[in-house]
Amino acid sequence: MPTWNSTYYESLVDRFSEITNGLDDRLDAVADGRIAPAVEDLTIGSARKLRAAVLFFDIRGFSSRTASFANMKKALQMLDCVIPIVEYLVYDHGGYVEKNTGDGVMAIIGADSDDEEAANTALNVATASLYVLKNLVNKYLEAVDIDKVDARIGIDLGTLLLARIGTPKGSAKHPRSFLTAVGPSANLAARLQQEMANTNEIWVGDLIKTNAAEYRKGWFTNKTPEGWTWSYLNNPTQTYHVWKYTGHKTDPK
Repeated sequence: MPTWNSTYYESLVDRFSEITNGLDDRLDAVADGRIAPAVEDLTIGSARKLRAAVLFFDIRGFSSRTASFANMKKALQMLDCVIPIVEYLVYDHGGYVEKNTGDGVMAIIGADSDDEEAANTALNVATASLYVLKNLVNKYLEAVDIDKVDARIGIDLGTLLLARIGTPKGSAKHPRSFLTAVGPSANLAARLQQEMANTNEIWVGDLIKTNAAEYRKGWFTNKTPEGWTWSYLNNPTQTYHVWKYTGHKTDPK
């Protein structure tokens, strides 16, 4: 797992430079009909049980950026900056990307660790993503006359089934298989990101807060809505609370 310091941040700066180097030319060369890769990690119809944190990262207001072809190209350029650097952060912290949602990322984090490590690693990825968005990505976008990006993040922790669903073969023009994570924690993380988190906010489920390091405890605000019916699987009478996490990355040293 990387240490948040100037050396690691400089590695992100270098990789972001690789991402953006020649990006205009690459976008000009975009062609129709490119073959999309097939997913081959699991047999179709099978699943793998694992316990991990699920993180949804989503760009706010993406649909408003695609009202014309010129805007679509700028939107694509923005995506080509944001999505790869977020994926780098996921990979650097030992996680993997379950899917690219078009204007966001769904990541599985901490599958090979205990709950405490999974929760804190997911919070590290979330806070690093918002820091890099503000201090690296948006500065580049401003320099190339593209509106800055805001995001929202939802995270939860629990037992998942990672399944492969679809057909054995395919391309971007035909049905094909894909990986999907199934379970209450995936559902809640998506709901927190899509329905509850506001601009540049991180919202989390109870198990993230419960397993967070002691120094993080003061950075959670209870946001459980009135009438909330989500409960613990092993104790349906106990409310499963949701929280806004206000911790953030400081400048790396």
